[in-house]
Amino acid sequence: MYLKKTLKRINQYVIANYKKIDNDKFIMGDINYTYKCHLNAVQSVKLGRADKVFACIAIDKNDSNSIVIHFINQLFDGKYQDNTWGWLYEFYDYYLIREVDESEYGDIGEILNSVRETLVKSNSSGLLRKLCRVKLSII
Repeated sequence: MYLKKTLKRINQYVIANYKKIDNDKFIMGDINYTYKCHLNAVQSVKLGRADKVFACIAIDKNDSNSIVIHFINQLFDGKYQDNTWGWLYEFYDYYLIREVDESEYGDIGEILNSVRETLVKSNSSGLLRKLCRVKLSII
């Protein structure tokens, strides 16, 4: 019960505080379908196939409790591309957190963990998380 309440709070927080990317600003990317979106996004920039990496929140359009910290690319023409989920981007709403600077690429895993920890902790009670066994990795 507390898990769903926490996810609902995170969902509401994301929608209220982050800019949603319009679907028409997306083009299909590669589908690696791994759990390493942060590394896939950096790889695309290093290969010259994308201009920037962005940290974002992806929320499943059919399940508002399915919230994912995710990394995507921005191309040279300003369009966005998900090089982990490929065409599955159509099933998600993306909310931009921030651009990841090139100097941060080596620590991108820490950015992922930091965003996750901040979102969960700021939208839940530490005591209730402990009592209800809600982990920081819920998103």
